[in-house]
Amino acid sequence: MIVKMEPDELITFRVQYLVDSDPLSACTAFPIPVRAPTYAFATTMPLANQLGTILRLLNAPQSIDDAAIQVYKDGDYGAYLDLESSLAEQTEEIEGLNVSRKNSLVVRTQLNVRVHAIIEKLLSAEGSDLRRALFSLKQVFQEDKDLVHAFVALGGLNCLVRVGNCADQNYQNYILRALGQVMLYVDGMNGVMKHEPTMQWLYSLIASNYRSVVKTALKLLLVFVEYAESNCYVLVSAIHAVDASQGTLPWSNIMRLLKDYDNADAELVIYATSLINKTLAGLNDQDSFYDESDLLEQQGMETVIQRYMSKPGTDLDLLDQLQLYEAVLKFEDGESDGQRLPQNSMRKTQRYRPGTNTTERRKSRRHSTDNSPAPLTKVLPTTVLRMTPTQATVDEDSSGSTNSTEFSGGLFNEKKPRDGAGVTPGLRRRRERAERHKSFLKEQQEAAANGIFAALEQREGLDMESEDKQLLLQLKRDHTVKDLTQKLSNLPMSPTQDSANRALVGDMSGLISKAKEGLAKSKSKGEISRSSSVDQELKKSEPKKSENELHWEELVRNRTRPLNLCDLDFTDLRDDDEKDVLAPRSLGAGIPPPPPPLGGAIAPPPMMPPSLMPPPMYGYGGSLTNSFNSLNGSINGELVNGNNTIKKNKKTVKLFWKEVREDMIPQVVGKTIWDELPDANVDTQKLEHLFESRAKDLMTKKQQELNKSKEIIVLDHKRSNAINIAITKLPPPRAIKTAILKMDATVVTREGIDKLLNMLPTDEERGKIQEAQLSNPELPLGSAEQFLLTLASISELEARLKLWAFRLDFDNSEKEIAEPLMDLKQGIEILRQNRTFRSILSTLLSVGIFLNGAPVKGFQIEYLAKVPEVKDTVHKHSLLHHLCHMVMESSSDTTDLYSEIGPITRASKADFTDLAHNLNQLEAECKACWDRLKLIAKHDCPPPLKQKLVDFLADCAERIIILQIVHRRVMNRYRKFLLWLGMPQHSVAESRPNEFSRTLSEFALEYRTTRERVQQQLEKKANHRERNKTRGKLIIDMAKFKTKDDVADDELKKLLDTSSADQADGTLTWRRRRTEQLRSPITRQSEEQFTDGDDEILESLVKTATKAPGTRTTPRERKRTRHADRKSLRRTLKNGLTEEEKQHVAGLIQTY
Repeated sequence: MIVKMEPDELITFRVQYLVDSDPLSACTAFPIPVRAPTYAFATTMPLANQLGTILRLLNAPQSIDDAAIQVYKDGDYGAYLDLESSLAEQTEEIEGLNVSRKNSLVVRTQLNVRVHAIIEKLLSAEGSDLRRALFSLKQVFQEDKDLVHAFVALGGLNCLVRVGNCADQNYQNYILRALGQVMLYVDGMNGVMKHEPTMQWLYSLIASNYRSVVKTALKLLLVFVEYAESNCYVLVSAIHAVDASQGTLPWSNIMRLLKDYDNADAELVIYATSLINKTLAGLNDQDSFYDESDLLEQQGMETVIQRYMSKPGTDLDLLDQLQLYEAVLKFEDGESDGQRLPQNSMRKTQRYRPGTNTTERRKSRRHSTDNSPAPLTKVLPTTVLRMTPTQATVDEDSSGSTNSTEFSGGLFNEKKPRDGAGVTPGLRRRRERAERHKSFLKEQQEAAANGIFAALEQREGLDMESEDKQLLLQLKRDHTVKDLTQKLSNLPMSPTQDSANRALVGDMSGLISKAKEGLAKSKSKGEISRSSSVDQELKKSEPKKSENELHWEELVRNRTRPLNLCDLDFTDLRDDDEKDVLAPRSLGAGIPPPPPPLGGAIAPPPMMPPSLMPPPMYGYGGSLTNSFNSLNGSINGELVNGNNTIKKNKKTVKLFWKEVREDMIPQVVGKTIWDELPDANVDTQKLEHLFESRAKDLMTKKQQELNKSKEIIVLDHKRSNAINIAITKLPPPRAIKTAILKMDATVVTREGIDKLLNMLPTDEERGKIQEAQLSNPELPLGSAEQFLLTLASISELEARLKLWAFRLDFDNSEKEIAEPLMDLKQGIEILRQNRTFRSILSTLLSVGIFLNGAPVKGFQIEYLAKVPEVKDTVHKHSLLHHLCHMVMESSSDTTDLYSEIGPITRASKADFTDLAHNLNQLEAECKACWDRLKLIAKHDCPPPLKQKLVDFLADCAERIIILQIVHRRVMNRYRKFLLWLGMPQHSVAESRPNEFSRTLSEFALEYRTTRERVQQQLEKKANHRERNKTRGKLIIDMAKFKTKDDVADDELKKLLDTSSADQADGTLTWRRRRTEQLRSPITRQSEEQFTDGDDEILESLVKTATKAPGTRTTPRERKRTRHADRKSLRRTLKNGLTEEEKQHVAGLIQTY
C-alpha cells in the first residue's frame, strides 16, 4: 500500500521509556516519565535514525543498540515497531495513537536482549539470587506476553531444563510454575511441542520423592496431551527416551507410582491413570496403541486395576479412569460385545488397522497366551509422528493501484522518429549524425559498384618498372585492406589541391594500368610468377628468426593436444572462437580499387566491408525489444500526439544511462540480450509517485556534492650480515650443493631458491675470497665467505636455480592464468542463461523507459553501478529496493543473482592485463629454460635428470600453447558477449574483463543485500500478522478446553450481555458437584482458597482433562494394526493359543 504523504511530513507522538534492562528485578510496569514529552517523528525516515535523539530527549538508560520502540495504547503494550522502517510504512500499528493522552511510544530494551539477560542470570545465579529469579519468572511472563514467544524461540526452555535437572524440589516447583505460565500461551505451547527435552524432564519428575513436584508435573503433562493429539506421540517418544537411558521399561515411572499401594495418594493416582488414558486415546493407529498398552500390561497393569477396584473406598474418579482403560482395551480387541464406551472416553472410533481380515487381526498382550511373553525389544515405532498445528498463511495484498499502468506488447508502432515534444537536443543530434552516416554509407556502396581495388589481388605477378618497385613494396608492407583503404581515403578530395597530389594520383593510376597489362601478358603465357626483385626486397626486410622461434612455430603447427589445463576443461572453445570480432574484416570478393578519374577528379571514399555495414536506422516498429513492448496499452493512449514520449502527470527522476543503439551493433552479432528479454510488468502509477522529481530534493543533492677467533673476512660488513642471516634459514652448505645439483625440493624450498638467487657470488667476490684464502691458508674463512665459495663451486648456478624455480612455479603460474579464464568463460555462460539477470534488466529497462518518457532498445550495462544511487522522493528508498520488489513480484522463481554468478565475482578479482603479461612472460621463460638446459647439459648433469627436464620443458611448451589458445578464444568470446549486451565496438575494445565483472559482481551483491532486506521486511510483516493471531491468547480460549456448560454460558452471556460470575478469575465453569459422600480429593481441594488466578486456570484445565466427557459421539476408528490378529496383552495371555497357532509354533520348534 502506498502511503500518500509528503516526504518531509512530521507526526508528533508522546514518548516514554521503561527501566527493564534487568527483567527479573522488581521494576514498575508503567512507563516513565508520567508527563510524557512529545517528539516530532519524520514519517519517511527509518526509526533507527531517530532513536538516538529520542534516547537523549528522555535520558533513557537503554543503549542505542539494545533499544526498541513499543506501542503503549489504552493501558496495554502493543506491537513492537520495526526500527528499520519508517512510520509511514507502519501506519496500522500507530493508528489512533493520538486519540488519548495516555497513549505513547515506549522505549524499552529489546526482547532478545531481555531474554538473554534472563537466561544468563538463571545459569549464573546461585542460592538466594537463583531462588528470587525463579520465583519472579512466572510474574515476568504474566506481565509481558511478548516475552514468552521470544523466550521459547531463543532457547529458554533448554535453560529451564538445565537448571531444573540440578535444582532441589523448591526450585523445581518455581520452574514448573513458570513453565505452566509459558504453556498457557499458544506461542509457548507451540514451543514446548517442538522441544522434546522439556517433556523428558517433566516425565522424569514423576519419579520425584516430593508430592508437589509430581503433582505439578502430572498436571502439565495432562494439559500438554489434552492440547493436541499429536502431542501424545511427543510424550510417548519422551517416555521411551527417559526410560531407555535408565535401563527400564517405558512407563516405569508411572507404574511405580501406581504400584505404591501403601503410600498411594488418590489424587496422584487419578492424574497418572488419566494421563495414561489421554495418551493412549491420542494414538490414532492400533500398532502404537498396542505397543504402549502391552508395555503397561507387561508391568502389571491388570493387577494394579484389580487391586484398586477391589479395594473398598476407592475414589469414584479413579474407578472411572480404570474402567475406561479396561473398556478401551476390550474395544480395540473387538470384544466389547456391542457395549458403548463410557461417556468420558476420548476415542470412540476404532484405530487404523492395516489388515482387513478380522480373523487374523492383532490382539493385545492380555488377549494372547498364558505364557509370559519375552521382554519387548521394540518399544516404539522407528518414527514417532510429530504434528504441530498448521499455521495458515495470509497473502499480502498488492501495493499497486487497481488502475495502475502496466507494461504489455504492441506499443509505439511508428515507423520513423520525428522531432517534437519530448525530443531532447542530444537525441536530435544523435539522429542527425546517424543520417549523415547513412548517406556516407550509400556513397561507399556506389563506389563498390564501380569496382574498387580490382588489380590489387594480382599485384605479385606484375612486371614493373624500376620506379614503381618502392611503391609496390610499400603496398606489400601495408598488406591489409584496412591500411590500403586508409591510404586511398587520404587522396585529395578537392580539385583545388596542389598538383603534387594530382601527380601522386597519376602515378597510382599508371601503376594500376601497368599491373593490368602485366597480368594479361602473364596469363597468355600460362605462367604467373613472383618478381625476383620484389622477393629480394621482401627477404631483406624480413627479420631473421632464431632457432627457438622456429622451434616454437613448429610446435604451434603440430599441436594435437586437447585444450585441457590442470583439471579445467576448455575443449568447448572451438576454432570459430579464434575469430576476433574487433579485427578488421577483408572485403567480400577482393574488389580491386578503380583507377582515379582522369584529370585528378575526386577519388571516392573507401567502402566498408559488407560484414561491417551497420543496420539501417532503427525505428519504433516491430524491431523493438520485448521489454519495451511490455508496456501496457494504457500507456499507448498517453503518447503525446503519436510521438515517442510517454505522457505522465508528474515529472519523474531521470535515469542517465547510455542507450543501446542498433546502428552500433554489428550484424555478425545477430540478436542481443535486449531482443531476448522477457516481458516485465511495472506499475507506472506507483513509479510516478515514488520517483516524482522534486526541486527541493535536487537542491539538496547539489548542496551534498560540495574529503670470537680470527677469520678471513673479505666481504663488507653489510653484505656479510645479510648472508649470515640468510644462512640460518637454509640447510648446511655441504647439503646445499648436492640439493642444487639434484634439484631436490625436499632440502631446499622455493623460498630458499629465492634467497640463493639473491646471494649469488660475483666473479669479483669469488676472486677476492680465493686470493685471501691463498694468502692465509692457516686461517679459516668466515661463514659468509665459506658459503659464497661453496656456491661458486657449482657450475651454471644461476641457470640451475632459475630452471629449478621455473619448474616449481609452473603449476601455480598455469593455475593463476587458467582459473580466471575459466571463471570468465563460465560467468559469460551463466549470464547468458540466467533468468534472474534477464528479469532484472527487463524490469529496469521498463522502469527507465517510463521515468525517462522515451522508448529505448536498452541501456549500457555500466549503468547497473548507478542503480543503488537513485532514490525515490517519497520513502528515500533506492531504485534497487523497488527493483527487488518488482522482480520478486513478477518472477517468483528468481534468485539473489549473487549466489549464481560466483565465477563473475572471482573473475572481478583477477587483473586480465597482468594475466596476459604473465602468459607472455611464461612463454619467454620457457624459451629461456631451453637455453639454460643446454648450459646445464654441458656440465655434470645426470642423464636421468636431464631427461626429466627435457620432458618437463616439452610438456610446459604444449601447456603454454594451450593457455594462449584458451586466452585468445576466451577473450574473443568475452568481446562477443559484450556486443551481445549492446556495447559499442569502441567500448568493447577498451573494456577490461575484471572491471566489467566487478560492475556486475558489485551490483549483484547490492541486489542480494537489498533483496534479503526486502524479504526480511516481508517476513516481519507476515510474522507480525501471525503473532497477532495468538498474541496474548490463553489456551483456555481454545474450543478444545470448553465444555458444553461453558458453551451454554457463553451463549447466555451474549444473549443477556452481562458478565458471568466466573469471568473474574478467568477459569472454566465448574461442573455440578457430586454429593458430599462421593466427593473426590480433587473436588474437595477445589474448595481451598486460591492465591493465584493462573493456578485456578491450571486446576480447571486439569479437571476438564480428568472429568470432562469426550467430544466424540461415535467410537474412534484407529488405524489397523500391522498384525491383523493383535489383541491387548491381557487378552493374549488369558485366551491362550488357537489350535492353528499351536501347530504353527510346533512347526517352528521342529525347525530348530
